Amino acid sequence: MSNRKTIGFLVGGIMDEFIVQLCKGMTEEAEKFDLNLIVIPVKYINREMKDIPDLFEYQYQTNIENITSENIDVLIVAADCIGCLTTEENVIRFMDKLREKNIPIILAASRITGYPGVVFDNKAGIMDGMTYLVDELGLKNICMLKSIDHNADVAERYEAFLEMMGYYKLEVKPDSVITTELSRYCREDCKKILDLNPDAEAIICVDDAIAITLYSVMEDRGLTPGKEIKVMGFDNSINASMMTPSLTTVEADAKTIAKQAFSMARLSLDGWKPGNKTVPTRFILRDSFGAFLEKEAIDQKILDKAYIDKFFHRIFFKFENTSKQEDFPIYITFKTVMNIIIDYINDDIYSLERVGLIKKKISEFFRLGALEYTDLGVLLAFIDKIKNAAIQRHDDPVRQCQSAETFSAILEEIMLTMKGLFVVYQDNVRSSLSSIKTLVDDTLNIEHGDDSTYCDILKNISTFGVKNAYLYIYDTPVVHNQNEEFKIPDKILIKAAMNNGEIISIPKQDQELSVNELYENKFISDEKHSLVLMPLYFRNTLYGSILYDLTELSYRGGDYVANQYSTAARIINLLNRVIS
Repeated sequence: MSNRKTIGFLVGGIMDEFIVQLCKGMTEEAEKFDLNLIVIPVKYINREMKDIPDLFEYQYQTNIENITSENIDVLIVAADCIGCLTTEENVIRFMDKLREKNIPIILAASRITGYPGVVFDNKAGIMDGMTYLVDELGLKNICMLKSIDHNADVAERYEAFLEMMGYYKLEVKPDSVITTELSRYCREDCKKILDLNPDAEAIICVDDAIAITLYSVMEDRGLTPGKEIKVMGFDNSINASMMTPSLTTVEADAKTIAKQAFSMARLSLDGWKPGNKTVPTRFILRDSFGAFLEKEAIDQKILDKAYIDKFFHRIFFKFENTSKQEDFPIYITFKTVMNIIIDYINDDIYSLERVGLIKKKISEFFRLGALEYTDLGVLLAFIDKIKNAAIQRHDDPVRQCQSAETFSAILEEIMLTMKGLFVVYQDNVRSSLSSIKTLVDDTLNIEHGDDSTYCDILKNISTFGVKNAYLYIYDTPVVHNQNEEFKIPDKILIKAAMNNGEIISIPKQDQELSVNELYENKFISDEKHSLVLMPLYFRNTLYGSILYDLTELSYRGGDYVANQYSTAARIINLLNRVIS
């Protein structure tokens, strides 16, 4: 066994987009600093929203009992994600209970008095967005869709909204702010804000999920975001830039939060007491505020070399968050491409060689990985603006056609790159679905209740890209009903282990472990690792846990993997009872 320290990361669900980005940031840091990472999902604590079915997800809360001061050295907690469906009092009570475990605690994307942590600067992005609405677009009737206030991020975004309305001396009407319960279930509240505010010119949403639901409601009413009503979200989720029209939002980089929280955890490991940190956010202007680059003044700057830097950072805004030296050529190549294009347009000399050079440089630019940092909607609008400026520079129809041809080649290069990425994504999705189907088939085909069966089903987790996995089964299944206290069994049996793809069945005499040995025992690889612990349960009965690698496919199918192994554990238990 290694002497490597272990960081625990307590989260909601690992299939949530924000949590996925947090986890990815954590795994990168764990790899860099030679630390083990254990991601521990607990879903939602003390769910207050009775109209949303629980479906026995409360069993995830039992994962908390798998955390001890003997197996986790520092615990990072995404408290606001875990407590998003309950009250502030319940979240504080939850955190105070964790503190009793005597493990140093760091908060990620959460703020609770008495606990160090890192949060977003929620106000700056909202303020910038509202400044644009009022100063640039001249709007006055601005509304807000927000969720419950006990979430510190939501409270700050709402506070920023009120401060800006006060600064511009704009009226906040009684019905212009609607509180909705939860992003996924806010459709009726989206209808309500439109019904009560027929003169609304803009609606600020406290997250992208609410804004996306608002899009759908507006579409049903024949309203177009960015035209009849400006719409703004927060988080810059993947879906935000893919909406039509693209969603104006605020970039709140979860990976940066993760890296800062991990840095604070490392300080705790070294005996320091970290304070609080704030991660900046950035306003992202897109088509839901009207078309980007639509102003006449931009036309005069688009072919001015003095503005190349400004446009680069507007289009490739994520580049500012990177410190990787190997990515610096992206910036240099962009400047080179723009200089060549501007010279080409201004020289009024057309040649196939110059067009070929532009194509070559564009191809080189995207091969360097520029799309990783790109706001694609803004990039396409930018290219279209350059094309129009180039065409308008010439009166000769032939030269206009030549300019159009050049920029068509640029767009074609981008589309080919995007097509390649989409094919990879489709392959991953197909692989994920195929893996789940295989796992289901094997679960349904279980015929024996002996320990070798655990090895048979464990082998299929490798189709999720998993090379290391550990299957823990309670000596006797535990009946655990909602709102009951859970006590972890004294006997936890490790039935099967997979290290670097090699699966072994654990001899009966070596199976028994204590909870303190869940993340480090003689059957777990000494190599550093980032793993996730999922409970195995069927309805109100718990059978054990599975600990396995965090991979891209496990993010997308983690809940399904746990469900299938839960079913397998239940079937094996039933077969054992029949044999007995």
